[in-house]
Formats: sequence, C-alpha cells, structure tokens
Amino acid sequence: MLVTLPGLWLLTASTLLANLIGYWLGFWPGDDPLVSWWAFGAILGCTLTSDVVDWSAGVLGAKRMGGTRGAMIAAFVGGIIGAIAGTLMLPLIGTLVGGAVGAGLAAALIHRTTPDQDWKRSAKVGAGASAGWFAAVVVKFVLCTCSAVLLIIAAWSEW
Repeated sequence: MLVTLPGLWLLTASTLLANLIGYWLGFWPGDDPLVSWWAFGAILGCTLTSDVVDWSAGVLGAKRMGGTRGAMIAAFVGGIIGAIAGTLMLPLIGTLVGGAVGAGLAAALIHRTTPDQDWKRSAKVGAGASAGWFAAVVVKFVLCTCSAVLLIIAAWSEW
C-alpha cells in the first residue's frame, strides 16, 4: 500500500528537499536552484490536480449516471476500501482493479437501497463509478508523466 500511494507526492517532496538542502549547503549560489521554482510550482500543481482527480472521479462517475448522494459517497469510500483490499491481494494491479470494483459495487449497492430503484439502474451507477475510477488512473498517469518529464528537463536546463 505504501509503495503505490505517494508516488507523485514523493517526487514533489524530493524536488523541494533537493532545492532547499542544496541552497542551505551552498550548492546553488544565489537564486539558481537545481530545479527552478517555476518548474517546482508546475510539479506541485500537477500533484494537487492529481489528488483532486483521484478523490472526485468515482464520485463524479456515479453522479453522471444518476446516482444518489449516498451512492456517490459510497463510491468514494468503496474505492478506497477496494484499493486497500486489492493491494493486499495483488500489489499494483490489485490496487487499480480493487479500487474500481470497490467503487462500483459500493455505489450500486447503496443506490439500490433507495426506493424505486431497480438493479439495472443501480448497475449503471456502479459502472459509472468504476469508469470514473479508471479515468482517474489515466489522468494521474498523464500528470505523473508530465511531472517526471518536467523535472528531468528542469534539472538539466537553464530555466
């Protein structure tokens, strides 16, 4: 679990530490850190955006399919529980699949408990939550890749 969660935050924190420690020890004279503060700000922006997407994608997927407020909350909680359970069973792949299954199942089951909802409609809400979870994974991968490329370019360039 600890290996799969903090990747982008670890990159952001290590960039900040490298700049600060290098500045304090005198490796970066004046205002010339290893990675410019503009590049660090962009990496931090990618990190924060990644977290917002991660927290909200399953919820928005359930909402888009007409899920109740309870189903949206269940998608969020179910995604976290599913990701943890999936990680314990099969690290990395289990996190992705477990999160999607957890978000979908939780949203569908809670949506079904409301009056006048049938299984077909509840399954659509669950599918929306699962799709949202997978969309978040894709967006996070893109943001992580952008941050890594930006860090590599910034560390070896003059800006």
